[in-house]
Amino acid sequence: MLATRITAKAPTTTRMTMKSRAGRPARFVARRAAADDLQDKLREVTDTLSEKWEESDEKPAIVTLGVYGFVGLVAANGTLRAVDSLPLIPDLLELVGILFSGFFVYQNLLYKPDRAALKETVTKTLNKIL
Repeated sequence: MLATRITAKAPTTTRMTMKSRAGRPARFVARRAAADDLQDKLREVTDTLSEKWEESDEKPAIVTLGVYGFVGLVAANGTLRAVDSLPLIPDLLELVGILFSGFFVYQNLLYKPDRAALKETVTKTLNKIL
């Protein structure tokens, strides 16, 4: 029914001629496939979290950390909104961010030896963490 409504409004185009096996336009099938992939990923993450929750012995500590994390996010959101409402401060902070990004690129990414040194530093740090 949706396909007939679309074809009634516009003449046949290349988008309308691409049909899937079920007779639906290909873009709807692609959206459905993406939604199915997202649901599968969500199910996988939920299963993993459920397994980790069941294995954990310190459930009150995990809940407490979650609550503290949520409170921290709310506090950070409030702080950022307050700073964003001040005149000129957001523009000044944006300028500082642009200048710092430019300085980082100049120091670490512009020349080949600097890029190699940055890559080595990042690799060492990742190895320490993992």
